[in-house]
Amino acid sequence: MRSKILSTFVCLFVFVQSVSSEEDEREIEVTVTVDTTKRVNYVEKYFLSFTIDSNAYIWHFLAPDKFNFSSSKLQTLMRGLSPAMLRVGGTSADYLFYNRSPKVVNSLKFHSRVGVVTWTDIVNLIELTRSTGTRLIFDLNLQVRIGTQWDPSNALELIDFCSQMGFCESMDWELGNEPDWYERDDKVVLTPQQIGKDYRTLKGLLSHFRNCQSSSIYGPDVSRVTSSAGGNILSGFANMTGHFMGALTFHHYYFGGNTATPQTYLNASYFADLGRVIDRAKSLVSKSLFPRLPLWLGETSDAHSAGTKDVSDRFVSGFLWMEKLGVAAAMGLKAVLRQQLYGGYYTMLDKDLNPNPDYWLSWIHKRFVGQSVFSVSVSGVPSPPTTRVYAHCTKTEGSTYKPGALTVFALNIDQNVSSSLSFSGQFAKQRIHVYLLEADEPGNVLSKFVKVNGIRLIMPTDKSMPRIVPNVLTAEASVKLPPTTMAFLVFPDAGIELCQERHARH
Repeated sequence: MRSKILSTFVCLFVFVQSVSSEEDEREIEVTVTVDTTKRVNYVEKYFLSFTIDSNAYIWHFLAPDKFNFSSSKLQTLMRGLSPAMLRVGGTSADYLFYNRSPKVVNSLKFHSRVGVVTWTDIVNLIELTRSTGTRLIFDLNLQVRIGTQWDPSNALELIDFCSQMGFCESMDWELGNEPDWYERDDKVVLTPQQIGKDYRTLKGLLSHFRNCQSSSIYGPDVSRVTSSAGGNILSGFANMTGHFMGALTFHHYYFGGNTATPQTYLNASYFADLGRVIDRAKSLVSKSLFPRLPLWLGETSDAHSAGTKDVSDRFVSGFLWMEKLGVAAAMGLKAVLRQQLYGGYYTMLDKDLNPNPDYWLSWIHKRFVGQSVFSVSVSGVPSPPTTRVYAHCTKTEGSTYKPGALTVFALNIDQNVSSSLSFSGQFAKQRIHVYLLEADEPGNVLSKFVKVNGIRLIMPTDKSMPRIVPNVLTAEASVKLPPTTMAFLVFPDAGIELCQERHARH
């Protein structure tokens, strides 16, 4: 009897193993078509940029005695993402004063949570951005008011200091943050017209300083353009300020970080949300007096409320980040500012300045993804799609790739099924350089480390970046994306006319 039970158990074990093996080998065939006959967008060189939240000056984690602005490691990592904008802004921007003593600030009884940005802080930011090929965007306090008007006196002191120091050539400005949520945050609620007037005041201040006149102004940093409040502010603001704005900005997060789980980050239904938001923003601007104003995602990440603990800084966060970069470019946005470089659960650098997976994804994007964007269609994917694909000209500056090359980036969020990508048309018979991104431990989407073609990415020294080597596929080979992986694919011999230097736009 014991022998019979053992035999039955062995047969059952073999059957379970067989089924599991078949499931592990499941694969869908995906056909990818890239239309390179016309661009759908041409993004800024600093398309992928990043932020540091203004709350750093309330919680003091950027204080000179706590944060080393001259760190070789920090500067190497920031140069790895250049050219880029560094936005210092956020909710706490409306609680900050400039070069005031804490005693004076506290005596104003302005808010229970206020902070001070000193002239030393500004010097540190400018020196850091200038040494790393980045440009500072500084978000001013819009909540300091005299009656219904913005009180610019303290901001004027800051602008005057920046002018005297020769900093204006290296920085741009914003005013306030998420004004559509001011009521929720117990702030002074402002109409679109009043916000527009205040921005005109800021423009006037800058015009008084010769070396500040060329500084750009961005805004209004609306939280939710799909709400009536957010939509009204964006459209009304565009009508009042569109003649001098560098770009209109709005924010986007997929969900709340405090309730999300790892599975939330792989839920295909969330991936469609950004497209709906961008459509709304584009529609509002198209009906304004300045329908050609550039649109930016002025602050964005996967989850609001600082992200999700032990998730937003892990490999799994990269899927929504790659998706956001692809969708934003394909739908016409000119820049995407990632919240944030340092701080919060969604930080790209940990407290010791070690890169998290989203940093490495951003670094590779910066290396291979150029400014010209093409339309991509796929067939063979489920609905909602778990495999998503985007295409740009290859960035040739600083790389070994020549003009005319094409870069495709793709992600597979299915946890059990691989995707086999085949390319149609001229790309069907071309060799492909494959850079496959996967978690350091197979299938562990909560890994803090990422591998490219089987090699863990790590800085060799504080002053150098790793070398990544492609796997080269011969003509007519398909590209396999295993479950929960991403890839950058370069077609070095594509010879795309719109990716040639003579067709580059400036």
